[in-house]
Amino acid sequence: MKMKEISIKLLTKENFEPFGKVIELPSTKPTISNDALDYWGALADLDIEKPQVSFLVVKKRDFVIDKMERHVKPTEVFIPLEGTSVFPVAPPKNVKNPKAEVPVGEIAAFLLDGSKGVVMKKGTWHWVAFPTTEKATFAVILGAETVEKDLDIKDLKPPLKIHL
Repeated sequence: MKMKEISIKLLTKENFEPFGKVIELPSTKPTISNDALDYWGALADLDIEKPQVSFLVVKKRDFVIDKMERHVKPTEVFIPLEGTSVFPVAPPKNVKNPKAEVPVGEIAAFLLDGSKGVVMKKGTWHWVAFPTTEKATFAVILGAETVEKDLDIKDLKPPLKIHL
């Protein structure tokens, strides 16, 4: 089978809506503003039991998606800290079905330039970001037992190539 290609999309509220919410600097008035700071509170609600913050370093490699994973119980947050990367996602489908397949025809790839983070809906398929720099680092927020008890990984056959 010939490997299909997908193009990278800009990370906007509208483009990312099927997968979750974009966390970005609001254009609204800050919740608190003074000489020392501007603060915007409550940008996104999280549905995570026992949330934990983790640190993720992703390494440069070929831009080929051969797997996707999902977590059906919590939302998951990715906040870029360093580097630029491309983040592949697919919308949540058949979230309650443990045998659900990745909606391959709906996979999208978003450029994460460090200015915005994402909160993914429960069941959103995703894979490890592909750095365009030597590496990229993220703060990740998800449930304490998500990796051990709520990790669904599927192989993609044939794999998909991200078109730069």
